[in-house]
Amino acid sequence: MLIRVSEALKWALLAAVAAAMCAQAQEHTQLSTTTAMARVAKKVTPDFPVAARQLNVQGQSEVQVVVNAQGDVEDAKVVKGNAMFSQSSLAAVKQWKFTPLMKDGQPEKFSTVIVFNYQK
Repeated sequence: MLIRVSEALKWALLAAVAAAMCAQAQEHTQLSTTTAMARVAKKVTPDFPVAARQLNVQGQSEVQVVVNAQGDVEDAKVVKGNAMFSQSSLAAVKQWKFTPLMKDGQPEKFSTVIVFNYQK
């Protein structure tokens, strides 16, 4: 019985440590859209999708981006908006470049939401 408790405790501790390491690895500063837009060094405008144009569809696409310490978009995912605009928004924002965010003299990763408006 004591061995089972020890094994269970060992696995619980390992799971807790793994969860803490994952949480720590994902920590980064969240910037407002306005603050992040002021840090844009290179901006690529998304193409208006042909199908959306033909169907007279307009709208927005909100993209959550993670920017690494060098200012490159490391990850991007659409969090809100018409799916017709997703691919175009992601293709454009992945080419963006930001000035690095500095914290205590060191460049730091950050995340933000970029909003793309698709209007004719």
